[in-house]
Amino acid sequence: MTFVCSPPYIISSRCEPCFTDNSPPEKTVTSWICTSSKHKMNTKLILALVFALQVSLSLSEVHQPSQELVEKYEAMKATFYKRLLNAYGRLHGAVGNDDQAQSARDLIESLKEKPEVQAAVKVGSGLGLEAAPMVDSARASLLGLYEHYLRPHVGESLSNAIDHIKVFLDQHLPAE
Repeated sequence: MTFVCSPPYIISSRCEPCFTDNSPPEKTVTSWICTSSKHKMNTKLILALVFALQVSLSLSEVHQPSQELVEKYEAMKATFYKRLLNAYGRLHGAVGNDDQAQSARDLIESLKEKPEVQAAVKVGSGLGLEAAPMVDSARASLLGLYEHYLRPHVGESLSNAIDHIKVFLDQHLPAE
């Protein structure tokens, strides 16, 4: 059963039941609801679009990090790499000269001599050189966003947590 608003094409509060054949009526209640709320949907869509544009424009503003934050980050990164190299040296020294360690070293040496591996290393190093400027700019952008939005709120607690972790790492994995 459908309801047809009468007279046709005029929106009124009076709707009558229509018991005609199965042909679709000209103006049903559902279409009346859709047309009456269409301007509300358009307004919501416009407001959502304006809000999305404001957010995207505010995110496109790249905040540059301060020199102090960049220096702090670079120092932490250098210390981290030193810790990794120290851990590799300890691991390499702890392996010893047993048969399994020697077979692993022989396998690595044989892989280094293969032309496929050499080509893959050349491609990888070339990609690394090409991607380095993009990685640096992305890192600077992330540091700028961190400094502008997060550092005022979590900077002190993050610095304290890093200091506590450094104490543990200095004991078990020094950066000598």
